[in-house]
Formats: sequence, structure tokens, C-alpha cells
Amino acid sequence: MKKLTKTLIASALLSASAASFAGVSANVGAMSDYWFRGLDQSGDGGNASMMGGLDYESEMGFYAGTWLASLPSDLEYDLYGGYNGSHEDFSYGVGVIAYLYDKYEGEYFEYNLSAGYGPVSVSYNIGKLDEPGAPDVDYTFASITGEYEGAYLTYGVYGDDVDGSYFEAGYGMTYEGLDMSVAAIFPDDDNSANAWVSEADKLTFTISKSFDLF
Repeated sequence: MKKLTKTLIASALLSASAASFAGVSANVGAMSDYWFRGLDQSGDGGNASMMGGLDYESEMGFYAGTWLASLPSDLEYDLYGGYNGSHEDFSYGVGVIAYLYDKYEGEYFEYNLSAGYGPVSVSYNIGKLDEPGAPDVDYTFASITGEYEGAYLTYGVYGDDVDGSYFEAGYGMTYEGLDMSVAAIFPDDDNSANAWVSEADKLTFTISKSFDLF
């Protein structure tokens, strides 16, 4: 999640759904512009990004995986693991994630908590940026998301040593085995120099394909 170019994802990358089967899957795809939590990761002016990942999910709800994305002059690779569970309409999760880079020497580490009831979910993430030659940066990120038949609306806000907030509205669908989504991102206009959100609004498109390996 490099501040000047970096996500996960995200969660979004990394809001893995509660596992209902044991298996390993892979995914590949492309983004018209790589945004994560209200921040343009691929540089000003818009740069397409290729992505791919490998995931394991157990019948008990444990998961682990890795996700990669191309940047204009670097490669991001994320490592994550955790547990997701559910009871009737209530879902919950706990996990950890590391955002790493091929060239950039900074490393982001996060603890992730999530909960949901019906179409509404919340997350709270506690992270640290460790960059050689610079003081550590502690941050939090909290979000609330509502979903309805493929459409969603998210509000996210940063805290601790950084700030910034944004709204994101989007829609996703699957057609002929391809997952497609569009998202409109609206960062807060009133941000300080410590903000981890971009200044301009953005419309992004994503297409991906998932494969069950075994």
C-alpha cells in the first residue's frame, strides 16, 4: 500500500468470503487503473494494471494466499492469511496481510477485523508502514459497506498518523465465467498533507477470471 503509488487490494482485497469448501484456486485479471482505499496506486494520469493471485480455503474457514499487481515501475505482492466464519446472517473474520514490493523498500503490515449482518459489513484494520531511513507510520482504516444485488456503496476513513476519507460506489457481475466490475471513487476534498487518499474522483473498470485448481 505504498502511499505514493500503492493497495491490497485490497481487500478489497482481502475480504475473503467465509470458506464453504476446501481447495486451491487461482485468479488473473486486469484493472483500468489500480485504486485501493481511495488512493491511486498506479500513478497520476491512469495506468492499467495486471493482477493475479493464488488462494487456499479450508472447510473450517481458514484461508491463505498471495496476490500480485503490476505498477508503472514496480511489482506489488501481498501475502495474507486468516479465518472467516458465519452464523445464520452474521459473518465475521480476522486476518493478517503484508503488502510488499519488488523495488520499493517499504513494507506494510496489517491486522484485519471484519463483521457483517445481512447486506451490511464493517471492517477495522490496524497497520504499520516500515520504511528504511524513515520513522514508522502507524495507521488505521475503517470502512462500512452496503450491498444489494451486485451493487455496493462503501465509506472508508483513515486514522492514527494519517487521515483521509472517501466514498466508493460500484457494481459487479459475472458473465460467461468472467467477473466484471465498475467503481466510482470520490475522495474527500478536504484532506491534509498526511492524507492517504487521492485528490480527484475516478471511474475504474476491472475484469478477472478465477480457476479452481484442486
